Amino acid sequence: MKTTYLKAYVPTSWFHPVGIYKVLKRFWDRLPNVAGCLFATFTIDREAMRAQGYGPSEAFDITRDRIRKIFYELRQGVEWKGKLYKIDSEYCTKVEFHNDEEGWPHFHCIWLTRRFVPAELLAHLWSYGRTNVKRIKNDDFHYLLKYVCKGGQIPEWVQDRKRLRIFQPSRGFLKPDPKKRETVKKETEGPKRHTSTLRERLHKWERLALIVTENSEKAYKEVRQIILHAPFKSIFDRLILSVALDGRYLGDRKIQINKQKELYPWLMNLHQNPLPTD
Repeated sequence: MKTTYLKAYVPTSWFHPVGIYKVLKRFWDRLPNVAGCLFATFTIDREAMRAQGYGPSEAFDITRDRIRKIFYELRQGVEWKGKLYKIDSEYCTKVEFHNDEEGWPHFHCIWLTRRFVPAELLAHLWSYGRTNVKRIKNDDFHYLLKYVCKGGQIPEWVQDRKRLRIFQPSRGFLKPDPKKRETVKKETEGPKRHTSTLRERLHKWERLALIVTENSEKAYKEVRQIILHAPFKSIFDRLILSVALDGRYLGDRKIQINKQKELYPWLMNLHQNPLPTD
């Protein structure tokens, strides 16, 4: 049986509430066991940064460099109160943004070690604000990866950027990739460089949709992208009642399309709202 339906486009992105799961799917099976490992959260003293004329964007760049130095210094060994502390294990960093108007960043760091490191030492190495140190559980780690902004609102300064790394594991933090050739190829090619800002990409994503044609008997599936004249969500909310009454709502925000003219409300006036290119 052949079925054609329309559904929202979901990008593979940390900055999309559903797309973040597509990102995690790429390496979820490669996550290490972090139970009992060293876990530190580094927050920024906003008032101290403001006193120097810095906002959250500048503070991110400054403190991200400090995080790198902390990893480096601990690999070399740091003497603290007459004792040497050294951590040369694999690690990762996860960035999050506070759920407020400014969206100041903070950092979560995990070392794959159960060694003891004084919280006072890490606070001294950080020196940009508050430091919280504890042991982490796997469930907490997995939860940590599933959101970037608790309220779902991406800070304005983040949207103005073309690229921002949310999760950065060191070499060896993730388990080996069984698809070794693909991994080597991706590392050789390097990360994708965007020419548009995140704001432009968000605007583009919300007005993209997919037309999917499936044939269950022939195990056939065809997917095409289309551009809508307005955000998928706003059109969906306006048309869902009539679609449901027609018996064309398939659940999970999928709209069955029987005739080409049923797409007109989604595509009309497109020329008045051109999309930016990436």
